[in-house]
Amino acid sequence: MADRTTYSIRKNRFESGFHPGFVVERDGALRACPNAASHYLYLKAIDSGQADSEWGRLSLDIRRPEDMICYIRVAALNEDSFYREGKPVRIENFLCNAAEANSIKKEFFSRIEALRFVNREDMLLYSLKGRYLYLMLEIVGEGSCEIGGLRIDAQGDNFMYTFPAVYQERDSFFHRWLSTFSSLYNDFDEEIDRLPALLDLDSCPPEYLPVYASWLGVDVGNDFLDEAVLRPLVKEAYALNRMKGTKAALERVAQIVLGEKVQVLERNVMADYIGPEQMAEFERLYGNSVHDVTILVKKPLSELTKTRLLFLLNQFKPARARLHIISVQREGVLDDYAYLDMDVRIAGQKRGTLDESQVLDGAVRLEG
Repeated sequence: MADRTTYSIRKNRFESGFHPGFVVERDGALRACPNAASHYLYLKAIDSGQADSEWGRLSLDIRRPEDMICYIRVAALNEDSFYREGKPVRIENFLCNAAEANSIKKEFFSRIEALRFVNREDMLLYSLKGRYLYLMLEIVGEGSCEIGGLRIDAQGDNFMYTFPAVYQERDSFFHRWLSTFSSLYNDFDEEIDRLPALLDLDSCPPEYLPVYASWLGVDVGNDFLDEAVLRPLVKEAYALNRMKGTKAALERVAQIVLGEKVQVLERNVMADYIGPEQMAEFERLYGNSVHDVTILVKKPLSELTKTRLLFLLNQFKPARARLHIISVQREGVLDDYAYLDMDVRIAGQKRGTLDESQVLDGAVRLEG
């Protein structure tokens, strides 16, 4: 089979080109701005490195409304510049220049005999020959549109050159008929190549993480964890399972979810240091059973967060343990009816504003 070279058009190529009316997302997709009057994409030249290069297949994934029209123009040249008013101009600089009108750029593609496709996601470029490939995409219509998975195969065919030379006529009926099977083969090949990335916990799509967690016996609930928490939790699931039923496992799960260390207090251990006069208050806070365990968190938590944290911790606790979570408020609030004793001091400084009606007594001090 012939060697196959594929150019994947992703975030870097989109950003280096010119894309008025589009926004490049973090995942590399190209999203049309709904309020933009026009949407254009001009890519910088794709250099094959060899003159008279033959080009194969262009494919992309596009999600658009039915009444939105997508025009794609593709051309191949051996030259990377042209003369304008006696001066050389690089073609990619001309196409990516915001000062140049889109109508002039369309006329340029017409003069170099570019191929034009309408509402197509899979296109054959067998009639193109040249070192540099230039692409222009235009979206006409209102609404949301997303483009991704843009790929260009330099060869485009896996089977053509396995036949005798008499059948190897490019862009013939036989060549195009074979391209159907070649396209299917290439798509399957790309899916297989992507499998290792799908199993990589650092790069796999977020929606796969709950599945991988379930493989390791961890139930992460109904999508209540953010990706920033879910990914490290799944990555450490195997190690956490080995520590299941220990204090260290509870501490680590809570630290992953909350982003800070917690204290795990075992009622059975602490009871030995509590006097009889304090036992009632102690049991109110930490329980009255030897199986009670308290997670002390040094920041305020909502009831929803506590419930979600308990859901995860209960999967790693000892068999008969009963978990409780106590969150500590770092600051107190005084209302108009609070009274302070002589031995009480309010720590910390806050800025205030005084108007003409403000009265200060002898207990207030202003510092510059």
